[in-house]
Amino acid sequence: MALTYKHPGVYIEEISTIPPSIAQVETAIPGFIGYTAKREKNGVTFAINTPVRITSLLEFEVFFGGAFPEVLEVTINEPEPGKLIPKIDVTPATTVSGYILYYHVKMFYENGGGPCWVVSVGTFEVTPDITKSELKLGLQACEREDEITLLLIPEITALTSGADIKELNDAMLAQCAKLQDRFTIMDTPQAGLTTAYLVADKFRNDFVSADNLKYGATYYPQIQSGATYNRVTDENIKIAADNRGGSNLGIYKKVVNTKKAITKIIEKDAVTAIKATGIITIAGITLTGHSIAIAGFSFTFGGTGGIVIGADETITAAALSAAIAGNADLMTLVDVAANLAVVTITAKTAGNAGNAISIVYDPKGNIPRITLSAPFLKGGFDSNDFALFNQIKAALDAYTVPLYPSGIVAGIMARVDNERGVWKAPANVSLLAVDKPLVTISDEEQDYLNVDATSGKSINVIRKFAGRGTLVWGARTLAGNDNEWRYVPVRRLFIMVEESIKKATEFVVFEPNDAKTWMRVKTMCQNFLNQLWRQGALAGAKPEDAFFVNVGLGITMTALDILEGRLIIEIGMAAVRPAEFIVLKFSHLLAKS
Repeated sequence: MALTYKHPGVYIEEISTIPPSIAQVETAIPGFIGYTAKREKNGVTFAINTPVRITSLLEFEVFFGGAFPEVLEVTINEPEPGKLIPKIDVTPATTVSGYILYYHVKMFYENGGGPCWVVSVGTFEVTPDITKSELKLGLQACEREDEITLLLIPEITALTSGADIKELNDAMLAQCAKLQDRFTIMDTPQAGLTTAYLVADKFRNDFVSADNLKYGATYYPQIQSGATYNRVTDENIKIAADNRGGSNLGIYKKVVNTKKAITKIIEKDAVTAIKATGIITIAGITLTGHSIAIAGFSFTFGGTGGIVIGADETITAAALSAAIAGNADLMTLVDVAANLAVVTITAKTAGNAGNAISIVYDPKGNIPRITLSAPFLKGGFDSNDFALFNQIKAALDAYTVPLYPSGIVAGIMARVDNERGVWKAPANVSLLAVDKPLVTISDEEQDYLNVDATSGKSINVIRKFAGRGTLVWGARTLAGNDNEWRYVPVRRLFIMVEESIKKATEFVVFEPNDAKTWMRVKTMCQNFLNQLWRQGALAGAKPEDAFFVNVGLGITMTALDILEGRLIIEIGMAAVRPAEFIVLKFSHLLAKS
């Protein structure tokens, strides 16, 4: 700041000698695009295609709800040979919806993810409808958010048209090339394809074009994740059949063409109480015009000499005893009819045929007494097969969601970036909260997937290794034949450096285009790159071997450039590349002494 000295005195001028620094931008902030259960913030529904930043799965559930309630079908079969426990099969009752965004976000956080952006392109429909046009509008909304560094459309695999899938994949790559600050993670569709060779050919020919390949990577195959299907909402469990030759499923009643929610079944049937249906008959007594109300249940003594109890009404022995003792009219009728003798009341119960409830009333005792017959001393659960219930519940818990790996890979990239850095390949890293890949891939198959001499569209593989678990076993971009941009960490490192320096040098706009400005910019870039070299991001025994920064008249600019207001900085980096092929050479050493 120029100072004008007008009066005698001491003037202070602060001189800036420390160059500005460059702050590293975030590198693993995905933009998830897809369908959600709702779009709600603070009780108010917000507009469609509005990017929302979240930092946890709980926030996703608050803003966007849970997963789509798929209908699952349970079949109880005969036990396998040599076993006593029935075999439980769980399958989707209908075709799965394709609404899988929730599960991808969940697996993103399970694998180390942090902040991300979510764009809801629509809410769930009873008849699922996933369209290219809606997903594309969500992708366009991501363009407005500068923080996003990864693009994912998990539900793209639900589209049946190869042309639609290709258009969306190309649109993601085009956005990355346009903005130069983000990277695309794709899935490799495998529906209806029986071998890895067919999957690779289909993807390379039909699902992505040849443009902007350095800005994306694709992964294969599907993974059996650890996420279970949503069973919280009503009416999404169907008991399809009992193939053991019987129909007594206990708390699981056999259902035809309807669905029954497991939570509701438990609430309704698992009650420690006595259940009875029909008429409770007291021999020799005609009870007319009397009723007892017990805990909300009304028992009417009909003209046929019985107590009518609804099929779903329950009552405990203690409550019935107290009610009888407190009803003077009933006590009088029973005493006269029974001549102070013991009165036995019997009835059939709901559930298994042949079980009977026996209520004994002894008016001679000081306190009216009611006892129950042996089958009911267990608390009334005799008609409920809780062993079967636990088997079905275990089978439902074990039936997890198969997912394409894009959401998991995004989480792995975030984990690796935080632990090592963006220059470390997101490969040879374990997938967390998963079971295994749904396809076992051999070395020969991976040869075909990893390298393609014609198109160069490399497909990264996820494989399971004995003793090591399920690992990402590939780190190539779609530009697999490009020596500059073959590897995912190289492309993402350059994106990070370019974006970081771009943001940090914005202060130079409209500054004097002179040697002083050039030196400030050069120094700050050198300091930033030197720090990356020290962290292991750049190759070279010394800084001058790892990077260079050039700027100045006659070096990067001409006099005409300066006259036209252009300040040109040239930066070169020797990025570390992953050791994709480890070659060990052995030879025989002859005896020398």
